[in-house]
Amino acid sequence: MVPTRIPAVALLVAVALAVTACAPSTGDGGFTDREGVRAVTTAESAAGGRGFELDVDDGRWEIHVAVGDREVDVRVSADGSAVESSEDDGDGIDADDRRALEAATTTLADALRIAASQNPGDDRIESASLERENGSAVWKIEFEGDAAVRVSGADGSIR
Repeated sequence: MVPTRIPAVALLVAVALAVTACAPSTGDGGFTDREGVRAVTTAESAAGGRGFELDVDDGRWEIHVAVGDREVDVRVSADGSAVESSEDDGDGIDADDRRALEAATTTLADALRIAASQNPGDDRIESASLERENGSAVWKIEFEGDAAVRVSGADGSIR
C-alpha cells in the first residue's frame, strides 16, 4: 500500500510552483496590461478623477490622477485591485498636462489596451504618460526592453 501523504505533498508543491510562475513580478520590471488597466480604474475610482500618468515603482503601480485642478498620486497593488496609499501633491496639474488631458478622448486604460495589442512580445509595461506632440495629445506607453508605443489621444490610433 502506497502512503497517500507523498502524492498529496507532491501535488501541493506542483500547485505552489505553478502559482508562483504565474504571479506578477514584484520588482520594477513592469506588469501586464490587464493589471495596468485594473490599476488605473482602481486609482481613478478611488481618487474620483482621470488618470494621466502611470509608473511602476517598488513592485506597485503609481497612477497620477487629475481631480479638478489637483493631482492625486495613487499607489495601487501589483495586481491592480487595491489602493495602498493616496496623496494630493498640493501643486496642482501643470498647464501642459491639463491641455493634453482636455484634448484626449482616449483614456489611459484604453491606451494601455491598444499599446499592448501592438506589442509583439510579452514585454511588461513600465510607464505611460500623456504628452503633447505637434499640438496633439499622445499617450506614450513604454515597455521593458526600451519598446514604446504611441497612441493618439484623439482617436486611439497608433502613431
